[in-house]
Amino acid sequence: MASFGEEFCCGIAFMDNGTKKFISELNKLSHAMKTGEGRQHVVFALDYLAEYTEKHLKDEEKVMIKYRFHDIENHAVQHDELRTELSKVIGEYAKRGADHAFPLLIQRLMADWLSRHISKSDKILGDYFIAMVNKSKTS
Repeated sequence: MASFGEEFCCGIAFMDNGTKKFISELNKLSHAMKTGEGRQHVVFALDYLAEYTEKHLKDEEKVMIKYRFHDIENHAVQHDELRTELSKVIGEYAKRGADHAFPLLIQRLMADWLSRHISKSDKILGDYFIAMVNKSKTS
């Protein structure tokens, strides 16, 4: 089970709250898999991820634009890659449903995003955002 800690904290309240929710949803899926309910829980995980990519990532992108984040292009590409991957996964689910391997596919997608994007790219964005806010307070 994952837990929210320093490695995932970026210092931006809405992003940290989003990460806490993301971790909670990942843990719910992991728990469902351990209890033999993973296939039944897939639909909830996919619904959550669709909402996450629609709302949370767009909110991040608004912050990046507002504060002229220096790495906006690469960060936005990562968001688009997650959206594309999720779209493929949802398409597969619509075609064949959730076989025994499907919950693991979703779990890996989420765990990879947590370790590859949230713990790295979002921390860089958080540091930049905090520096810009502090700079504007002293100007």
